[in-house]
Amino acid sequence: MSHAAKKTAPPAPRLLTDISWNRRVLVVDDEKEIANSYSQVLGTKTPVTTAPRSSRSTAPATAVIATREHFEITVCYNAVEALTIVRQSIQNDKPFAMGFFDVRLGEGMDGIELVKEIHKLDPKMNAVFVTAYQDRNVDTIHQFLGTEMADRWDYLNKPFSEGEILQKARNTVAIWNLRLEKEIRDAQMEELHQKVCEGERLSSVAVVSRGVAHEFGNILMQITGQAELHRDDSPEKMQKALDSILSASDVAVNILSRFKAMGNPSQEKIKKEFIMANDPLDSALQFMEYQLRQTNTKTCRIKNEKVQVHACSTSLIQVFINITINAIHAMGDGGQIDYSISNIDNKWAEITIRDYGPGIPTNIIDRITEAFFTTKGTKGTGLGLAISKEIIEVEHGGELKIANNPHKGAEFILRLPIDNLEG
Repeated sequence: MSHAAKKTAPPAPRLLTDISWNRRVLVVDDEKEIANSYSQVLGTKTPVTTAPRSSRSTAPATAVIATREHFEITVCYNAVEALTIVRQSIQNDKPFAMGFFDVRLGEGMDGIELVKEIHKLDPKMNAVFVTAYQDRNVDTIHQFLGTEMADRWDYLNKPFSEGEILQKARNTVAIWNLRLEKEIRDAQMEELHQKVCEGERLSSVAVVSRGVAHEFGNILMQITGQAELHRDDSPEKMQKALDSILSASDVAVNILSRFKAMGNPSQEKIKKEFIMANDPLDSALQFMEYQLRQTNTKTCRIKNEKVQVHACSTSLIQVFINITINAIHAMGDGGQIDYSISNIDNKWAEITIRDYGPGIPTNIIDRITEAFFTTKGTKGTGLGLAISKEIIEVEHGGELKIANNPHKGAEFILRLPIDNLEG
């Protein structure tokens, strides 16, 4: 393999386990001899001789030498000094993992009161209370420190052995470091999650960019159709066509706003207002006038109840145009599309759009709102119904259901939450 072909694996992200643990221990005891004894047990790396595992072993008796871990010990003899040291440790970004606190510290606050003050400075520090007296039991300490500190302290009676002190230090220091490791891992996972979400969002932007091209194609078709249909009409009819073209331009602006909002989530949401559900449908059919004439497609308004909704009119126009175009494509030249608007229990505005085409094959009916799923081959993008579903269900909190009519054709049933005129 040539030198140029060699690749170096990227370094793995460093966790706390890749570096040294925090083994800083604070000792607070007003009896100097006892306080200094902690250093003898914890402060040096001490060779420890251990016996063979079994006296029955036939192997030669060999001493096993182990090295006891080293703790960084800071010793002080009263509460005031302890608070000063803790403050300095925080300022120097070298916090203590844990501390041994004698309960009786002479004059001033006792060890339990001291730990409560320390936790105001450093709530992550663990504590082990040490006492030869029974005047402060664990229930009393728990009540004084509170439930929020219940997992930050332990209790040890005097006289204690070296082994008890050593094991308390090992366990309590390990807990502190493992908690920090978890925080680091959680932060890394959150960062990774944010990167994944950002990647998905950018992928969605790429997908929607194709949708924008699809939707703009529809809008440009309406603009061209209106211009061609009325170019030789009277000034009044030409004015009406120009109004339709301007309205179609508003729809195009809405499409761009939706795309821009996806590319930059901090942008404002699509603007909604109180409208009658029939208004965007009327506008959509006006935009589609040219295509409906060209394909000899008849439209019928089966029911037209007056229902108010809180919605984005241009978004709904976009939906109605998409579904109408799909219906025209399904029926071919000549056909009929029925439109109904109903008030369902004063809860929903239900808009039903039915065509008289061949219907939708049952094996694909559940997939036709999936992005890029199309039955039109290279002539379709598979995005029109996917975008419509998102507009109805995500943007407006409604429902879009698709079914085959029992007699003939397909039905698109849109439901939008009602805002009553009285309200």
